[in-house]
Amino acid sequence: MKIFAQFVSGLVGGILLGIIGLVVGSMIGGNFGFPEFGGNVGYESGGVFFAIVGISLGSLFGIATVKKRQKEQYKYTTASIAAIITIIIGVLLFDYNMPTAVGLTILLMPPIALTVITNWQKFSKTKSS
Repeated sequence: MKIFAQFVSGLVGGILLGIIGLVVGSMIGGNFGFPEFGGNVGYESGGVFFAIVGISLGSLFGIATVKKRQKEQYKYTTASIAAIITIIIGVLLFDYNMPTAVGLTILLMPPIALTVITNWQKFSKTKSS
């Protein structure tokens, strides 16, 4: 149940920070310009780029918050590296003409990956016991 709570908080944190990233990125891209990303430029590309970054960072913060409340140890370096990797994968996968499944992958990949990585020792102990 603790792992499920971590996943849900990562998903909620990712959605909330993704929305904030979308708004902030749109303002940055609209006012200062943003290079071409995913087939568009300006506020559209800036908003989506920062939304992808926000989803990964929100998942990281959500899982870290729940782990702290559960008084569990948390490996920040490994999780931070995983968050950066999910940002890179999300940026590489994004395209405005992508199928819906790819869009869901960009949203669900960070909380799933970070939940698995931060609980890797639990999974390995359960499997070997």
